[in-house]
Amino acid sequence: MSASAENILLQEIEPIDGSSANREVSPIAHDEPGPNTANLLSVFGHATALQICTLVGSALCAILSGAAMPLVTVVFGALADGFINGDNKSPEYSIHKTQHLAVILVLIAIGSFITTLLSTWGFNAVGEQLTRQLQRDLLDSVMHQNMAYFDYAGTGQLISHLDQDMKLIQDGISQKASDIISGVSGTAIALACAFITNRRFASILVSQPISLVTLVGFMGFWLSKIQRKGANHSARANDLAQEVLGAMRNVIAYRSQDRYARKYCTNLEYPSKLDYQERLIFGVVVAGSFTILHWSNGLGIWQAERLIGLGQCTISEVLTVLYATTVAGAMLCQALPFVVSITNANGAACRVFSVVRGVPDVRPSKDKCLQPDLATGAIRFDEVSFAYPSRSEHLVLDNVSFEVPAGGTVALIGPSGSGKSTIFALIEQLYYPSTGRIMIGNNPIEEMDVIWLRSQIGYVSQDVTLFNTTIHSNIANGLSQNAQEALDEKSIQQLVVEAAKIACIHSCITNMPQGYATVIGANGSRLSGGQRQRLAIARAVVSKPAIMLLDEATSALDSQCEHDVHKALESATSGRTTIIIAHRLSTIRNADSIIIMQGGKILNQGSDTQLMQNYPLYQALIQQQELGYVEREQIGTSVEVTQGKKSQKEASVSIDNVAGADGIPSVVQLGSSISRIWALNYPEILFTSTGIFLSVLAGATYPIQAIFFGGGIMSLVNPSLSTGGHSPNFWAKIYLVHGFIVLSIYCLRGFCFAVSASKLSFRARSELFNALLSKNLPFFEEDEHSTGALVSILSSDTAKVVGVSGTSLGLVTESTTMLLTGVLIGCLFGWKIGLAATATVPLVAASGFLQYHIVTKVENFVRRDIRAVAIAHEALTAIRTVTVFGLHQSVMESFQGAIEQDSQSRYWAISAAMYACTTSLRIFSIAFVFWFGGTHLIATGEYTIQQFFICFAATVWGTQSAATLLSRAPDIAGAHSSAQRVNILMEAQATHRSEIPASGMPLPLPKTTQELAFHQVSFKYPKQPDQLVLDNFSFKAPAGSFVAVVGCTGSGKSSVINLIERFYTYESGQVTLSNTPIDRYSLDSYRSYYSLVDQNPCLIGNDLRDCLQSGGHFFSDDEIYSILKAVGLKDFLMSLPQGLSTLVTGNGSTLSGGQRQRMAIAKALLLRPNILLLDEATSALDVASEQIVQKAIKDMMRYRTIIAITHRLNTIVDADEILVVDCGRIIERGTHEGLMGMEGRYWQMARLQQLGGTT
Repeated sequence: MSASAENILLQEIEPIDGSSANREVSPIAHDEPGPNTANLLSVFGHATALQICTLVGSALCAILSGAAMPLVTVVFGALADGFINGDNKSPEYSIHKTQHLAVILVLIAIGSFITTLLSTWGFNAVGEQLTRQLQRDLLDSVMHQNMAYFDYAGTGQLISHLDQDMKLIQDGISQKASDIISGVSGTAIALACAFITNRRFASILVSQPISLVTLVGFMGFWLSKIQRKGANHSARANDLAQEVLGAMRNVIAYRSQDRYARKYCTNLEYPSKLDYQERLIFGVVVAGSFTILHWSNGLGIWQAERLIGLGQCTISEVLTVLYATTVAGAMLCQALPFVVSITNANGAACRVFSVVRGVPDVRPSKDKCLQPDLATGAIRFDEVSFAYPSRSEHLVLDNVSFEVPAGGTVALIGPSGSGKSTIFALIEQLYYPSTGRIMIGNNPIEEMDVIWLRSQIGYVSQDVTLFNTTIHSNIANGLSQNAQEALDEKSIQQLVVEAAKIACIHSCITNMPQGYATVIGANGSRLSGGQRQRLAIARAVVSKPAIMLLDEATSALDSQCEHDVHKALESATSGRTTIIIAHRLSTIRNADSIIIMQGGKILNQGSDTQLMQNYPLYQALIQQQELGYVEREQIGTSVEVTQGKKSQKEASVSIDNVAGADGIPSVVQLGSSISRIWALNYPEILFTSTGIFLSVLAGATYPIQAIFFGGGIMSLVNPSLSTGGHSPNFWAKIYLVHGFIVLSIYCLRGFCFAVSASKLSFRARSELFNALLSKNLPFFEEDEHSTGALVSILSSDTAKVVGVSGTSLGLVTESTTMLLTGVLIGCLFGWKIGLAATATVPLVAASGFLQYHIVTKVENFVRRDIRAVAIAHEALTAIRTVTVFGLHQSVMESFQGAIEQDSQSRYWAISAAMYACTTSLRIFSIAFVFWFGGTHLIATGEYTIQQFFICFAATVWGTQSAATLLSRAPDIAGAHSSAQRVNILMEAQATHRSEIPASGMPLPLPKTTQELAFHQVSFKYPKQPDQLVLDNFSFKAPAGSFVAVVGCTGSGKSSVINLIERFYTYESGQVTLSNTPIDRYSLDSYRSYYSLVDQNPCLIGNDLRDCLQSGGHFFSDDEIYSILKAVGLKDFLMSLPQGLSTLVTGNGSTLSGGQRQRMAIAKALLLRPNILLLDEATSALDVASEQIVQKAIKDMMRYRTIIAITHRLNTIVDADEILVVDCGRIIERGTHEGLMGMEGRYWQMARLQQLGGTT
């Protein structure tokens, strides 16, 4: 028994500090035990009565199964006594007794098969059910936490609990739990048999199991300690992977792959060291265990001579006790790897229950179930102050008081970070005020039924979150669970269509091939930004809520669409209490009241008319957004107009299904997978080779002792009959020396495989992460390559691949050597018995390989469908949306369906039957050898007793090694399946950042800013080959120019940046830089020419300073503060207690949208790019912040090129050229003045922004 344990280092989340104000006012305090009271047994607290009965019955069967081998020892003693004392009886009597006892062995084998089958099946089936239930409870518990919890807990950690920890728990409470019970009970029964046979002799040999238990206890203590030490470091690696893989567009654009790869490896270094320590400890314990077994036999022979001489023991009793204690020790050794699994499972259970029990639960209380009439109740803030728990020293709202009349509309405006979105979060009860009260009517909102309250609110957030399901389902998510249950499908469909019409997206949806059944991808990745926002608006209005909260609801819409949606919203919100957050002042000038905020305080409040008359600051804000319309006659006519293809529908370019050609193949040759894994382990080839060589020696040591055993037994009968005529004392000394040899071999082998396996686990994980970072963007937009699925494979499967490495080969080598050496020794001392003993090996092998095949099918089936992990990841990433729309039950139902689809229960009975075969055939083998040897060889005098004992011990122990190996079939099968999945991802097509272009050596990039040009470029996304996104698209951006691209939502604007960044390859035409096709440049160096500010900013890093670093650059604090000052963020950061060292969690979720956007702009400007690409870069900024940022960009990008995509036309009036795009074609181009003079599409868009000027 030498298989190395598989160490999987997991993550744990520490409970939120109870001192936070938010925790103190949570609706329900959590009084359950903390994480220290939980362990693996806590899992069984979730069991039903039927499951408990099944477990009890399975445990009893496991005990009976464990009794099989001890009973064999009793029969063994009786048979041996018949052989040794057979001279006093007739041959017929000896043959009859041998046949009778052989039949008893056969019955024991049958009983072993039945009890092993029932115990294994029962534990596997219930273990899966309990794990699934715990998964549901964990996800349900996490989704009911307040938002403060998610400010601390990373999504990567939570997914690790749901996936990786659950696998460990299931592994620990399934078949291996049954094996542990069998091993422990078998040990106890074997010792009982020994004491019943001869108490005095057994009391001497009981030191063997005591020593083994001490070793196992030592191992369990240290392994638990090591796991706890490494959990946090491994958690950081998982969180980093989740953040990076979820923001690959940003990572690729900033060439940050190497940087994050280094950070990931750094986070893995300490867990890898602990992994090595764990494997080394396991190897030492295995070495000690085998040494104790050998020394125990020597001790037994030595003491047996004395006891026999004193007449206190017979040779039959010696054989029975010696064999019984050997069986006891062997069963403990066989259970040794399973102890590691139990230890891992216990650590995983502690981590899971620390989440389930250790954080405050905010489920609605039955005592807080008010459901007042919201239509007649005003929303009132009374001296409300609030600080986010993660930044408790920084007040976001400071003594804020205002009232929104019932049915009235109030607008909130002010700089980014002034607390506007926080007001919405407090109304939705995502957080709770530090001081003050929020009232609706005369009722404090904390006394209302929170689920009901949220169902009465229509909410459009600043950061739109959609789900990877159909358009219909996404809109219907706005209906409460009760509403969906009360309505029929036709009524729901009518509401969905009506909401889509209000959001001005119905015609777009109906032009899609699948209509409302179109699946939109992860977070709506197959839709444009404007289409995503309109779907969010439809979701908000579908329930016809009493209260509307609109947070920058139209920021991603073009002017025409914004105008239409705004008119529809005015109609939809009529008579409803509405609060609007907006930076486009044209959208809120009709509000009943406008509140101006800054620094968490209210500066002023009044209607548009009042503020225009009495508040100069508001007047200035309005003037800053004016475009200045003038008479057409006053404008020059330097405008070029190109008519677009009117026949093309908006939908033809709206569904950006960007799935690439990098799909995972369904089948990969196993040999290729194993070869790749071995190649990863090549640097440790010396350790692996040495370990395999030592495995050969280790495998030979066990059968060789059969010679010592036979000689020692015969020396007790008659020293002259033993090999060489040696005394028992001699054989005892041989055992002592042999034990030291075994100790040396196993210790050295354990060291070699500890080094090899820990390095492989580290390298597999880091290499897979590197491989994922090298993939092109379409790879990550495939459904099967969701972030949750990739993180699951990265953390779980890479830990299992050790099972197909040299360590696994060492186990195979050891078992094979045991078998061959045993057969060889048996044949040398008595070839007939040797061949008889090996006759059962093919049956054992066949059943074992069949079990391996079944488990492999189970593994491939389960991991092929990873919907459960993807659903959980999507829900936890979008937890705010899940919470405000009350989607908990919907998520849980989807999760439940996914894990039921993953169920393995149909395979458990077959797998258990095959495993029962491998265990029972060992007893059949013993029965056959005793029957054949006793009735045909010893009874006839053909073989001596010594020959029989040597051949029996060598061949039976050798053949049983095959069964021991095959009992690890589930682990080996799982490792092979994991190796396949890792290999598939590694072999998927990658974009090498330093690749040499097909046209020859890469050209050097120009050192100064040069012209960028599109020459009749046409482009289609890979999954939409019939839909042109760009059609004959041509323009030039001369060096130092400012080119703007505007147009309706879904017209192909963002695709221009996608092609510039080389995220995709165009169909025809050419994109050139300095008159050279861009594919002639090395990809990595080419992208260093650009900086991209995306419409969805990403903040990846431990702190704010880390978030601003990119690629191979490191910027000093002085450089960072200089840029932050330019974009208007320095004062805010300086106000934070930790400044640039402020921790960042959840993609900067505690920063406002505008602050995140300015951070992204600062990151881009720090690189001083030759060409700056802006995709709605200021959509979340207020007017003042936008002007500051525009000035910073203008100053820092002087003599450099800017290409901007925007809907805010006031930000591009200074552009050198404006391209108006529709349906993938340029329909107008020119300067602002020229296009205004045309009175064409651009003029219409500008007019719709309604900001003054003459017409």
